[in-house]
Amino acid sequence: MRYRPFGRSGLALSTIGLRLKSELLGRNPALMQKLIISALENGINTYHFDSLDPAFLKVAADAFSVVDRKLLFISANAHEPFQAGDPDAYALGPLKERLRGAIKESGLQWLDLLYFAPPGAGCLPDDSLNFLYSLQKSKMLRFLGAMAETDDLSELISSGLYSVIQTSFDIDSSWDKRRKIDDAVVRDMNVIATDFYPVTYRKASDVVPKEARRGFFGGKPKNPLAGAGTHAFLHQTPDWTPEELCLGYALSQPSMSCILIDAESPEHLEALAEVPERHLPSSVPAQIEMARFNERAHKLAGG
Repeated sequence: MRYRPFGRSGLALSTIGLRLKSELLGRNPALMQKLIISALENGINTYHFDSLDPAFLKVAADAFSVVDRKLLFISANAHEPFQAGDPDAYALGPLKERLRGAIKESGLQWLDLLYFAPPGAGCLPDDSLNFLYSLQKSKMLRFLGAMAETDDLSELISSGLYSVIQTSFDIDSSWDKRRKIDDAVVRDMNVIATDFYPVTYRKASDVVPKEARRGFFGGKPKNPLAGAGTHAFLHQTPDWTPEELCLGYALSQPSMSCILIDAESPEHLEALAEVPERHLPSSVPAQIEMARFNERAHKLAGG
């Protein structure tokens, strides 16, 4: 595993981190523990949770007990999944209650990073902010972060409240989003990327022309060049899956401190954990730009 500096904090994050969702893993603690153990074995030190539920986090804390807590970087959302961005979720009372459970009852000891989402992220109550600052002074919370997409990035970057931005980034991310990410980095903010694998390109049948596909029993396609200049290359690059190519491209962006992955199994996680050690095929960046250009031209032409 490779690591990148986390701004000027002196910390180093694994280039890929593991995102753990309560909806998928809350009822399957055995799988969550297996994923965490596999991640630890592959050198991943960065973990993100979408819930502050103490029971959910305690399962993780038990798995983390095999390593020194100081070696891990653990983040979570300040809201539950169904509350995303709800200003009421960030009121002092409910926020204090959730954080008390997450830090004291779960066994995690402290949180390295706590995320807030718009619109609530842009108007945190003063008493909630003072509480968060007190947690930082007592070293039970280290950093505050904001989750945002393109339209909200500028406001949250300029607010001065946050030192970290979490946002989606993939091969189709607009130049406007890239510019705003660069603006965050210029302001000494750290950027953590999510959702690097677009759903649009996951099925070969959606992006590879029929004449460019191999037959049911293998063999050569009728016209292997039929998908040239499109996203077909994602399913045609030898020894790489489409997901691995998209992850490799996201990892090639120096502005990202870490890319969060969603793993379905330890085997899936191990395959993605190998990507930072591999060299992205030199043709891929050009193929991505060509596919993006051709798709945009197609849309402008009314196709």
